[in-house]
Amino acid sequence: MNNLYQTVMSDPDGAPYLPQFLMRDALLSELLGNDKGDISYWAGKALARRFPVGSPKDAQVFFKQAGFGDLTLLKQTADMTQWQLSGEPVKLHKELDTAADFTLEAGFLAEMMAQQLGVLTEAEPIETPRKLRSNTVTFAVYTDPENLIPDFDAPMPLTIVNHHATEKATD
Repeated sequence: MNNLYQTVMSDPDGAPYLPQFLMRDALLSELLGNDKGDISYWAGKALARRFPVGSPKDAQVFFKQAGFGDLTLLKQTADMTQWQLSGEPVKLHKELDTAADFTLEAGFLAEMMAQQLGVLTEAEPIETPRKLRSNTVTFAVYTDPENLIPDFDAPMPLTIVNHHATEKATD
């Protein structure tokens, strides 16, 4: 891993992300070692259960607010939803570690989709077009419409506070 502090603080837009990177890429990597990817995936699922997001639009706002980056829904079929995550946090994460994983975000997306659809889900990063690889990660969330979650009770979605939308509406 490159020098975390220098990489983040040398980027003109990086300073707000320093706390996130200190926790995620320094502390958690140290504590979890080789299990970081697996534990991060399950931690992402746990976060999604704690902060249930009710729609793709709300997911986009929440991901931005959480400092994960800019989330875009690319494609959705009956058994797969494709998301793209980009922006400063993704770029910095990849600069810090060329083998950077995004399992936390994958876990969040998997659980979010499970909550919205009531079916079992799995998510993983997939191949991102070469020209976007430096600041983008693409996820596939696989669903099986026939594999229902037993005794499914959809959670009450988080009420998203979107100051940006309010500011734009009053301009």
